[in-house]
This record gives sequence, C-alpha cells and structure tokens, in this order.
Amino acid sequence: MFQLLLFSLFLSSTPDSLRSETINGKVYVIHQVGEKETLYSIAKRYGASIADVLAQNPSADAGIEVGQILKVPYTPRVKGQPPKVTADGVVHKVAAKETLFSIARQYNVSVDDIKAWNNLKETSLNLGQEIVIRKKTITETVTEPTSPTSASTHTVAPKETLFSIARQYGMTVSKLKEWNALDGNELKIGQVLTVAEPTNKAPIIKDQPVTEVKPAEVKTNPVAISESITGTDEIRETGMVELIPGTEGNRKYLGQHRTVKPGTILKVRNLTTNQEVFVRITGAPTSADPSIMLRISRSACERLGSTDCEPFKVEVTYYK
Repeated sequence: MFQLLLFSLFLSSTPDSLRSETINGKVYVIHQVGEKETLYSIAKRYGASIADVLAQNPSADAGIEVGQILKVPYTPRVKGQPPKVTADGVVHKVAAKETLFSIARQYNVSVDDIKAWNNLKETSLNLGQEIVIRKKTITETVTEPTSPTSASTHTVAPKETLFSIARQYGMTVSKLKEWNALDGNELKIGQVLTVAEPTNKAPIIKDQPVTEVKPAEVKTNPVAISESITGTDEIRETGMVELIPGTEGNRKYLGQHRTVKPGTILKVRNLTTNQEVFVRITGAPTSADPSIMLRISRSACERLGSTDCEPFKVEVTYYK
C-alpha cells in the first residue's frame, strides 16, 4: 500500500507521466516525450532499461519525437522491505547502490533535509543504514543559500567527465557547462563545479586559476550507476565513423563496432556538430580500413548532421 502511495505521488509530481496501467501484475507508465528527453533519460526515470522501453515501443528504435506517447515499464526504486511508517514520517533502510541524492529524489526532498534530519556530516552511507524521512509541515521554512554550498558543488575526481558528473546529479551536460562557464569538455582533478543552479546572479568570471591536486591526495567516492544499467565501467572512445552500405532505406539507428558485443546501446556524438544519437550494435564492421572505428546506418548518420555520410570523427560512450 505504501509503495502504491509513493508511486501515485511520483506520477503527480511528473507532468509528462499521463497515467499508469497494470498488465499481468506489471505496472507501466504512459509517458509523453518532453523537449530534450532521450530514451536513456526516460528509462532511467522509471527504473527501466533502454531495451525494456524498446520492447514495449518498437517504433522508438528509429528515434523519438516531442509529444510521442510511450509505454514504459516501471520498477520501484525502493528495495527490500517497505520503509517503516511513523507519526513523523518514514524510516528508509539504505539498499545497495543507493546514495543521499537518489534517496532525496525518491522522496521529493533535498539532500540537506536528509542530512539535517539524521545529523549527518558527510554524504557517505552504509548498506542497511536507517535514514529518517520526516514529513514537511507548513511551518517549515527553506532557506535559500546566497552562494553555492557543499551540497551544490562537486570536486572533480580522477577519471570523472562532464557526462558522468551530469548523470550523477540528474542534469544535462549543457546546463553543467553553462553554470560553470565552460567552453570545452576538459576538466582538472580537484576542480570545483557548481551542480545546482546558482541563486546569486553575479557573473561568473572565466579562466580562474585552478589549484592542481595530485591524484594520491584526492579522496574519491564511487559514482552510483542507475540500477537500469548493467556494469559500472564507462567506456569513451574517439575515432572515425562511416556509413553502413545498403542502409539507405532503413529508419533504425544501427551500428557496427569491432569490439563491442551485439545488442549494446552506444551513445555517438559528432565532434563537429555536437549532435548525438543512440545506436544499437548489430555486429563487427566488414571494412578492412583499420582507421574506421564504427559504422552506422544512414538514419543515424543524418541524425548526427552529416548528410553525405563521408567519414567523420565522433565520440562514443557505452558501459562495459
């Protein structure tokens, strides 16, 4: 009953979730695609995988459009036993891979709220730890900070990228770059990034000197990957891409890669136009040219802004 209540609250707070349907005991969300949404972001929102979404919406394999209606499998993020209900709120038991950020988003509260309610000084949690989630009353006031605090900033750790940091805080790379006045994608270890929209409107001065921190001195916490993603190793590659012959009439976004196993979903970004597309790997390329890292279908090529589909440079991201 409590999980159903949480789910109904979740739908009511998500304007593009039109309704829910239960088929053979499985809950599905009827979702209307919003601006700038992708299959990845929609699947992540409802705790599903991209393959689950495509299984229910085969036409989405060729791309999605604003206003399109999708049926998405919903997997509750609460694991194990339901939280204990008390007069003041609920007691949540920390499950594997959960973070303060994911728990705060689950109950529609802030990370600062949870830290205050549980007298937490740090953001690290232990498996099985009990976290109190209190009911908010009309007498509670929320103090807006005038400058970024520890909860609204992130210190770059080794191997972190703009993409992984943006995913960790549930935002887009473009927003992260805008809030930090970044022109490129390069980051430095120890660099402090704003990960919440600044409340003070003072202009950000670019090219501020960044203090270099040796990797041995940086304390790193593992980035929590969504339960809908298999594996935790993010792979990024840069190389040349060309057209898969014979795909002129195919509307699907397909790809061929020398080492990635068939069925894997790759995110491909055109380094010239900065446009992106998700492609499904069908096998290895037959091209003998070793300089070609990836082959993609005509529809995927056009999605990346290349009408002639001559070889061009891209960046691909996928998970091991």
